[in-house]
Amino acid sequence: MNDNLVSVNHGQIVTNSRQVAEHFEKQHQHVIRDIENIVNKAEEKDASKIGRMFFETTMPDAYGRMKRVYLMNRDGFSLLVMGFTGKAALEWKLKFLEAFNSMEKALREQQAVPKITPNPHYRTRMIKTAVKDIGDTAETIAQVFHVKKGIAMTASMQMVGEAYGIDTEPLKKLVPPEANPAFLTPTKIAAELKVLTNKGNPNPQRVNSLLKEIGFQESVGGHWHATEEGKKLSEAMPYTASSGHSGYQLLWSPKVIPMLRDLLEKGDD
Repeated sequence: MNDNLVSVNHGQIVTNSRQVAEHFEKQHQHVIRDIENIVNKAEEKDASKIGRMFFETTMPDAYGRMKRVYLMNRDGFSLLVMGFTGKAALEWKLKFLEAFNSMEKALREQQAVPKITPNPHYRTRMIKTAVKDIGDTAETIAQVFHVKKGIAMTASMQMVGEAYGIDTEPLKKLVPPEANPAFLTPTKIAAELKVLTNKGNPNPQRVNSLLKEIGFQESVGGHWHATEEGKKLSEAMPYTASSGHSGYQLLWSPKVIPMLRDLLEKGDD
Protein backbone atom coordinates (compact mmCIF):
# COMPACT_ATOMS: atom_id res chain seq x y z
CA MET A 1 0.00 0.00 0.00
CA ASN A 2 1.19 3.48 -0.82
CA ASP A 3 -0.79 5.14 2.04
CA ASN A 4 0.25 8.49 0.53
CA LEU A 5 3.86 7.94 1.61
CA VAL A 6 5.06 8.62 -1.93
CA SER A 7 3.77 10.58 -4.89
CA VAL A 8 4.75 11.36 -8.47
CA ASN A 9 6.43 14.67 -9.20
CA HIS A 10 7.64 15.52 -12.72
CA GLY A 11 7.13 11.85 -13.55
CA GLN A 12 9.37 10.43 -10.80
CA ILE A 13 8.44 8.76 -7.54
CA VAL A 14 9.25 10.93 -4.53
CA THR A 15 8.51 11.38 -0.87
CA ASN A 16 9.16 14.58 1.05
CA SER A 17 10.93 15.76 4.16
CA ARG A 18 7.65 16.50 5.94
CA GLN A 19 6.49 12.88 5.51
CA VAL A 20 9.82 11.63 6.81
CA ALA A 21 9.66 13.92 9.85
CA GLU A 22 6.10 12.86 10.67
CA HIS A 23 6.56 9.09 10.42
CA PHE A 24 10.05 8.89 11.94
CA GLU A 25 8.93 11.21 14.77
CA LYS A 26 11.50 13.92 14.09
CA GLN A 27 11.26 17.68 13.89
CA HIS A 28 10.95 18.83 10.30
CA GLN A 29 13.70 21.41 10.73
CA HIS A 30 16.05 18.63 11.84
CA VAL A 31 15.23 16.54 8.77
CA ILE A 32 15.94 19.56 6.55
CA ARG A 33 19.21 20.07 8.43
CA ASP A 34 20.20 16.43 7.80
CA ILE A 35 19.41 16.73 4.08
CA GLU A 36 21.41 19.95 3.72
CA ASN A 37 24.33 18.35 5.53
CA ILE A 38 24.31 15.58 2.93
CA VAL A 39 24.09 18.07 0.09
CA ASN A 40 26.73 20.49 1.37
CA LYS A 41 29.25 17.84 2.33
CA ALA A 42 29.06 16.02 -1.01
CA GLU A 43 32.27 15.96 -3.02
CA GLU A 44 32.16 17.90 -6.29
CA LYS A 45 32.33 14.66 -8.26
CA ASP A 46 29.15 13.49 -6.47
CA ALA A 47 27.26 16.79 -6.75
CA SER A 48 25.27 15.80 -9.85
CA LYS A 49 24.20 12.51 -8.23
CA ILE A 50 23.11 14.24 -5.04
CA GLY A 51 21.30 16.87 -7.11
CA ARG A 52 19.13 14.15 -8.61
CA MET A 53 18.23 12.78 -5.17
CA PHE A 54 16.96 15.95 -3.45
CA PHE A 55 14.95 18.87 -4.76
CA GLU A 56 14.09 21.92 -2.66
CA THR A 57 10.58 23.35 -3.10
CA THR A 58 7.67 24.71 -1.03
CA MET A 59 4.39 23.15 0.09
CA PRO A 60 1.46 24.51 2.12
CA ASP A 61 1.39 23.52 5.79
CA ALA A 62 -1.75 22.80 7.84
CA TYR A 63 -2.52 26.52 7.89
CA GLY A 64 -2.02 27.02 4.16
CA ARG A 65 1.34 28.77 4.58
CA MET A 66 4.00 27.92 2.00
CA LYS A 67 6.93 26.29 3.77
CA ARG A 68 10.25 24.82 2.62
CA VAL A 69 10.34 21.09 2.01
CA TYR A 70 12.66 18.74 0.18
CA LEU A 71 11.42 16.19 -2.30
CA MET A 72 13.57 13.08 -2.55
CA ASN A 73 13.62 9.99 -4.71
CA ARG A 74 14.23 6.50 -3.37
CA ASP A 75 18.02 6.92 -3.39
CA GLY A 76 17.76 10.20 -1.50
CA PHE A 77 15.35 8.69 1.03
CA SER A 78 17.64 5.68 1.58
CA LEU A 79 20.66 7.95 2.06
CA LEU A 80 18.78 10.19 4.51
CA VAL A 81 17.31 7.47 6.76
CA MET A 82 20.41 5.27 6.69
CA GLY A 83 21.34 6.40 10.19
CA PHE A 84 17.83 6.29 11.69
CA THR A 85 17.74 3.43 14.21
CA GLY A 86 15.25 1.56 16.33
CA LYS A 87 12.44 -0.92 15.73
CA ALA A 88 9.91 1.72 14.68
CA ALA A 89 12.43 3.29 12.32
CA LEU A 90 13.06 -0.05 10.64
CA GLU A 91 9.33 -0.62 10.17
CA TRP A 92 8.88 2.78 8.54
CA LYS A 93 11.94 2.29 6.30
CA LEU A 94 10.35 -0.91 5.01
CA LYS A 95 6.94 0.76 4.54
CA PHE A 96 8.44 3.63 2.58
CA LEU A 97 10.51 1.31 0.38
CA GLU A 98 7.45 -0.88 -0.23
CA ALA A 99 5.54 2.25 -1.26
CA PHE A 100 8.35 3.24 -3.65
CA ASN A 101 8.36 -0.26 -5.15
CA SER A 102 4.58 -0.38 -5.56
CA MET A 103 4.43 3.01 -7.24
CA GLU A 104 7.40 2.16 -9.47
CA LYS A 105 5.69 -1.01 -10.60
CA ALA A 106 2.53 0.94 -11.46
CA LEU A 107 4.51 3.53 -13.43
CA ARG A 108 6.54 0.86 -15.19
CA GLU A 109 3.32 -0.71 -16.37
CA GLN A 110 2.41 2.65 -17.83
CA GLN A 111 5.91 2.85 -19.38
CA ALA A 112 6.58 6.24 -17.84
CA VAL A 113 9.37 6.70 -15.33
CA PRO A 114 11.20 9.95 -16.24
CA LYS A 115 13.73 11.45 -13.84
CA ILE A 116 13.13 14.25 -11.37
CA THR A 117 14.41 17.58 -12.63
CA PRO A 118 17.66 18.35 -10.77
CA ASN A 119 17.92 21.55 -8.78
CA PRO A 120 19.54 24.19 -11.07
CA HIS A 121 22.07 24.85 -8.31
CA TYR A 122 23.48 21.36 -8.79
CA ARG A 123 23.44 21.68 -12.59
CA THR A 124 25.67 24.72 -12.14
CA ARG A 125 27.99 22.83 -9.82
CA MET A 126 28.20 19.99 -12.35
CA ILE A 127 29.17 22.41 -15.14
CA LYS A 128 31.76 24.03 -12.88
CA THR A 129 33.25 20.61 -12.14
CA ALA A 130 33.25 19.71 -15.84
CA VAL A 131 35.08 22.93 -16.77
CA LYS A 132 37.73 22.22 -14.13
CA ASP A 133 38.12 18.66 -15.44
CA ILE A 134 38.49 20.00 -19.00
CA GLY A 135 41.43 22.12 -17.88
CA ASP A 136 43.08 19.29 -15.94
CA THR A 137 42.56 16.81 -18.76
CA ALA A 138 43.95 19.25 -21.33
CA GLU A 139 47.12 19.70 -19.27
CA THR A 140 47.59 15.93 -19.13
CA ILE A 141 46.98 15.49 -22.87
CA ALA A 142 49.47 18.26 -23.68
CA GLN A 143 52.15 16.69 -21.48
CA VAL A 144 51.62 13.07 -22.55
CA PHE A 145 51.17 13.63 -26.28
CA HIS A 146 53.43 16.69 -26.60
CA VAL A 147 50.81 18.68 -28.48
CA LYS A 148 49.98 22.37 -28.31
CA LYS A 149 47.59 23.44 -25.59
CA GLY A 150 44.86 24.49 -28.04
CA ILE A 151 44.75 20.99 -29.56
CA ALA A 152 44.75 19.44 -26.09
CA MET A 153 41.99 21.78 -24.95
CA THR A 154 39.64 21.04 -27.85
CA ALA A 155 40.19 17.29 -27.50
CA SER A 156 39.57 17.56 -23.75
CA MET A 157 36.31 19.47 -24.30
CA GLN A 158 35.08 16.72 -26.61
CA MET A 159 35.85 13.90 -24.17
CA VAL A 160 34.81 15.56 -20.91
CA GLY A 161 31.66 17.00 -22.50
CA GLU A 162 30.57 13.52 -23.57
CA ALA A 163 31.41 12.09 -20.13
CA TYR A 164 29.31 14.72 -18.32
CA GLY A 165 26.60 14.88 -20.96
CA ILE A 166 26.97 18.64 -21.43
CA ASP A 167 27.34 20.79 -24.54
CA THR A 168 30.88 22.22 -24.68
CA GLU A 169 30.39 23.98 -28.02
CA PRO A 170 30.14 27.46 -26.39
CA LEU A 171 33.51 26.84 -24.70
CA LYS A 172 35.26 25.99 -27.97
CA LYS A 173 34.68 29.54 -29.15
CA LEU A 174 36.74 30.76 -26.20
CA VAL A 175 39.90 28.90 -27.20
CA PRO A 176 42.15 31.70 -28.49
CA PRO A 177 44.33 31.59 -31.60
CA GLU A 178 47.89 30.51 -31.04
CA ALA A 179 49.22 34.08 -30.84
CA ASN A 180 47.79 36.89 -33.00
CA PRO A 181 44.35 37.12 -34.61
CA ALA A 182 44.10 35.77 -38.15
CA PHE A 183 41.33 36.29 -40.60
CA LEU A 184 40.64 34.10 -43.60
CA THR A 185 40.40 30.40 -44.30
CA PRO A 186 41.76 29.07 -47.62
CA THR A 187 38.14 28.63 -48.72
CA LYS A 188 37.39 32.32 -48.14
CA ILE A 189 40.57 33.32 -49.94
CA ALA A 190 39.58 31.11 -52.88
CA ALA A 191 36.19 32.81 -53.03
CA GLU A 192 37.81 36.26 -52.93
CA LEU A 193 40.25 35.37 -55.72
CA LYS A 194 37.59 33.47 -57.66
CA VAL A 195 39.75 30.35 -57.63
CA LEU A 196 37.03 27.80 -58.33
CA THR A 197 36.60 24.10 -58.98
CA ASN A 198 35.06 22.70 -62.14
CA LYS A 199 31.71 22.81 -60.34
CA GLY A 200 32.09 26.52 -59.57
CA ASN A 201 32.84 26.16 -55.86
CA PRO A 202 35.77 27.84 -54.04
CA ASN A 203 38.90 25.69 -54.34
CA PRO A 204 40.88 25.78 -51.04
CA GLN A 205 43.26 23.06 -52.29
CA ARG A 206 44.44 25.37 -55.10
CA VAL A 207 44.92 28.21 -52.60
CA ASN A 208 46.99 25.95 -50.35
CA SER A 209 49.15 25.06 -53.35
CA LEU A 210 49.62 28.78 -54.11
CA LEU A 211 50.55 29.48 -50.49
CA LYS A 212 53.13 26.72 -50.70
CA GLU A 213 54.40 28.00 -54.02
CA ILE A 214 54.89 31.50 -52.62
CA GLY A 215 56.79 30.02 -49.68
CA PHE A 216 54.29 30.70 -46.89
CA GLN A 217 53.53 27.11 -45.88
CA GLU A 218 54.72 23.54 -46.26
CA SER A 219 53.14 20.12 -45.81
CA VAL A 220 54.46 18.08 -42.88
CA GLY A 221 52.89 14.72 -42.13
CA GLY A 222 49.88 15.55 -44.28
CA HIS A 223 49.21 18.84 -42.46
CA TRP A 224 49.97 22.41 -43.47
CA HIS A 225 52.46 24.33 -41.32
CA ALA A 226 53.47 27.94 -41.79
CA THR A 227 57.06 28.69 -42.77
CA GLU A 228 58.98 31.43 -40.99
CA GLU A 229 57.76 33.91 -43.61
CA GLY A 230 54.25 32.52 -43.46
CA LYS A 231 54.04 32.90 -39.67
CA LYS A 232 54.16 36.67 -40.14
CA LEU A 233 50.86 36.53 -42.05
CA SER A 234 49.06 33.56 -40.53
CA GLU A 235 47.73 32.12 -37.30
CA ALA A 236 46.97 28.55 -36.26
CA MET A 237 43.41 28.21 -34.93
CA PRO A 238 42.48 25.06 -32.96
CA TYR A 239 39.44 23.06 -34.06
CA THR A 240 37.63 19.80 -33.35
CA ALA A 241 35.99 17.94 -36.22
CA SER A 242 32.68 16.09 -35.84
CA SER A 243 34.69 12.86 -35.82
CA GLY A 244 36.41 14.03 -32.64
CA HIS A 245 39.74 14.70 -34.39
CA SER A 246 41.50 17.86 -33.15
CA GLY A 247 44.13 19.99 -34.81
CA TYR A 248 45.10 23.45 -36.03
CA GLN A 249 43.93 25.15 -39.20
CA LEU A 250 46.00 27.95 -40.69
CA LEU A 251 44.14 31.21 -41.11
CA TRP A 252 45.60 33.99 -43.21
CA SER A 253 45.81 37.76 -43.15
CA PRO A 254 43.99 39.50 -46.02
CA LYS A 255 47.45 40.81 -46.99
CA VAL A 256 48.14 37.50 -48.75
CA ILE A 257 45.34 38.10 -51.27
CA PRO A 258 47.16 40.63 -53.50
CA MET A 259 50.31 38.50 -53.34
CA LEU A 260 48.43 35.41 -54.48
CA ARG A 261 46.60 37.43 -57.12
CA ASP A 262 49.97 38.56 -58.56
CA LEU A 263 51.12 34.93 -58.55
CA LEU A 264 47.99 33.89 -60.44
CA GLU A 265 48.39 36.65 -62.99
CA LYS A 266 52.03 35.70 -63.59
CA GLY A 267 50.91 32.15 -64.16
CA ASP A 268 48.41 33.31 -66.76
CA ASP A 269 51.10 35.22 -68.72
